[in-house]
Amino acid sequence: MTMDDEQLNQLALDAQQNPPGSQARQVALTQLINELINSGRLIYPPGSGLSPDRYQDYRAEALQNLFYYICQSIDKYDRERASVMRWANMLLERRFFKDVSYRRISHKRNIIVEPLEERLLSPSEWDIIFRDDQPCLSDLVRQCFEDDADGIFREHCLIRHPQVSFQILVLRRLDGYQWQEISEEFSVQVSTLSTFYQTCLRNLSTYIESTIRDTNC
Repeated sequence: MTMDDEQLNQLALDAQQNPPGSQARQVALTQLINELINSGRLIYPPGSGLSPDRYQDYRAEALQNLFYYICQSIDKYDRERASVMRWANMLLERRFFKDVSYRRISHKRNIIVEPLEERLLSPSEWDIIFRDDQPCLSDLVRQCFEDDADGIFREHCLIRHPQVSFQILVLRRLDGYQWQEISEEFSVQVSTLSTFYQTCLRNLSTYIESTIRDTNC
């Protein structure tokens, strides 16, 4: 059974209350990271233009960097400003996934980038992370697809599998489902689902961007 926000926050507090390097802090941090992984609530940041395999690779590296950061910087977490889950998701979306993407692209172009561990968040970036009135981009994406005001996302379905709509696939992915799990749920090959998903993303990219922008107004 996964922990709720209050239990996760308590683990973060337990870690903070023990000195760095102590066994007690390490135990609390290990449990916190394991609970975050098993929660199923760590987001999937937007990754337009990335293939499914490359996206998973980028997210895996971003998560690894996030967990390392949490273990090294748990004292920077302020439970009065946000839940530890929100803190982790905002860092994953606004910092670590972007850092991985930028570093990979920069490496291909032989651009020298600042090492991740040396780049500190500015006060304004921390304010963004902790502001309760600042919706996470993934929250806006979910709202956009759940509302589907024009019915566009529901209308785009697999021809031979009308029960599989673009809306359903996006929401499943946002919930953390892997392609294999979705494939087994609907008895449709992973390659078919992925191709349909990527095609919809390309064809509806302008509409999606404008809808999310309107949602954030």
